[in-house]
Amino acid sequence: MPLFEYQCKSCGRRFEKLVIGSAPSVSCPACDSREVEKQFSTFGFGGGRRDSGPVSFGGG
Repeated sequence: MPLFEYQCKSCGRRFEKLVIGSAPSVSCPACDSREVEKQFSTFGFGGGRRDSGPVSFGGG
């Protein structure tokens, strides 16, 4: 079951939705608008590195 990120075109809120099925009915949890746009997920861009070294995000 994929988790998608959406942004509401009415109020601007970004939210995540667990989508079940091929034609999901998604509405904004803040204003209940169905005018939402699927966003690129940062989680979806995480793969691709082949080295197995530790990842550092800085800060101490």
